Amino acid sequence: MFQIQIHSLNDLSLLTNILVFLVILNLLNWYWKKTSTSSHTSSSLRLPPGPRKLPLIGNLHQLALVGSLPHHFLRDLANKYGPMMHLKLGQVSAIVISSPELANQVLKVHEASAFSNRPTFLAKEVLSYNCSGIISSPCNDYWREMRKICVLELLSAKRVQSFVSLREEDIWNLVQSISHLSQSFNLSEMIFSMINNITARAALGKKMHTSTRIHIIDP
Repeated sequence: MFQIQIHSLNDLSLLTNILVFLVILNLLNWYWKKTSTSSHTSSSLRLPPGPRKLPLIGNLHQLALVGSLPHHFLRDLANKYGPMMHLKLGQVSAIVISSPELANQVLKVHEASAFSNRPTFLAKEVLSYNCSGIISSPCNDYWREMRKICVLELLSAKRVQSFVSLREEDIWNLVQSISHLSQSFNLSEMIFSMINNITARAALGKKMHTSTRIHIIDP
C-alpha cells in the first residue's frame, strides 16, 4: 500500500503545493479542451470577424476601458471589422450589427427563420409547461397562432374599450379620496394603487384585497 510520511511542516507545505499544482494543471487541461472544442465549433459556424479575445472574459476588458461611451467603441470596431462583427462577452457570443441594411435583414427578412428562436433550458421548460407559453415558445406556427389570439382577444381596440367603465370608476374613486383629504399626501402611491386595481379587475375580474395606504406628509 502506498503511504506518505510527513515529518515536518516543510513536507506538509510541499505536499500541499504539489496538490494545488495538480489541481490547477487539471483545470487548465479541461479549459484547453473546452476552448479548443468551442473554437472548432465556432470556426465551423463561420462567425463574423472581430477583435482578439482573451480567455474567460473575451472582449469584456475592452468594453470596460471605454467608460460611459461604449457606442463609440463599437463604431470604431465597425469601421475596422465591418458592419457585422463577433464579440465574446465572457462565455456568451454576440453578433453586433451596425448597418441599417443588415439590421433590416436580421429584424425583418430573416427574423422568423433564424433570429427569433429563444434559448431553451431546464428551468424554462419546467416553469412554462415544456415551453408552451407565448413568452417561452419557439417561433413556429403554434407561437404565431397564440400571438394572433392575444392580439385579437386581449389587445384589440374593442377589448380595451370594454374596460372603460372600470377605469372611470377607479379614477372617480381616486378623485373622491383626494377630495376628502385635508392634509398633504403621497399622490404617487395612490396612483400606483389605482393602476394595480385597474389591472387586477381587467385581468382577473376582482379588486385587490390590499387596502390603499395613504401616507400623510407633514407640511
